Amino acid sequence: MLVALLAIAGCSSEETTARDPLAPYPSTGVTREFDFTIDETMWDVGPGAVYKAVAYNGVVPGPPIEVNAGDRVVVHLTNKAAKPHSIHTHVVKFTDENDGTYASIVAPGETKTVTWDAVYAGTFPYHDHGGIDGMSLGLFGALIVHPPNEAKANEHVVVLADFDQGEYKSLPGVADPVTGEFPDAGTYHGGHQYMHTINGKGYEDAIPAFQGKVGQLQRWRVVSIGGEFHTWHIHGHRWLDGSGQLADSVQLGPGMYSTFEFTEDNPGTWLVHCHVPSHMEGGMMAEYVVAP
Repeated sequence: MLVALLAIAGCSSEETTARDPLAPYPSTGVTREFDFTIDETMWDVGPGAVYKAVAYNGVVPGPPIEVNAGDRVVVHLTNKAAKPHSIHTHVVKFTDENDGTYASIVAPGETKTVTWDAVYAGTFPYHDHGGIDGMSLGLFGALIVHPPNEAKANEHVVVLADFDQGEYKSLPGVADPVTGEFPDAGTYHGGHQYMHTINGKGYEDAIPAFQGKVGQLQRWRVVSIGGEFHTWHIHGHRWLDGSGQLADSVQLGPGMYSTFEFTEDNPGTWLVHCHVPSHMEGGMMAEYVVAP
């Protein structure tokens, strides 16, 4: 298999060696505007598993914010939820007034605008920083900043998140504490079920399979949000990590992220998952289907 250097900043190996990764990209003169609304929603994590979420634009994770390096990012954030919330990101440049803390926290019923300069390429989380429970309820997503001359690739965005079982409206095999009734859908997965999610869903029956094709460059953008350490593992594949060692897993703590790539050469249906056993039991397992 052809392998590519793990690019912590999200650049290809060629891009990483060609320039100082700490040097900001110059402004493109382009401003990209995004309208985000925060509100409560019932989110289907899997059959019979319904989460009492708080979400950006009604989806968990929130919509990807995808721009080019050097773009200005403007987010108009309206809070329709019951508690104060915000939006904060990592690595890109912004002033303290656009940090998602203090003055940029959005009270219920308010709209505020935050501005970021995406002068560093990579894959970074964005998330709530206005309350202690926003991230566990679903207020998170991925900011994708493409460098110039980035190689064309089949891209996979993976957001790993930890949910609070106490915030579920219903769980398979678990009776409603008020009515005593059980959900009429879903398979009981054990005591840790639906605690750990991939792109807001749990288990292979709910997580859409990742798709690849032999000969394609596959670029994986993995973000970890929540309170647990996760190890993202892809069966049957390998790449070089940032130290030049062969790897088939990436370990990520809360709020960490990684971008890596490889040229696909192994057709089949492959398991992808967090390698922490209780996190697999909790829902962090999906399929990667590679066509010949």
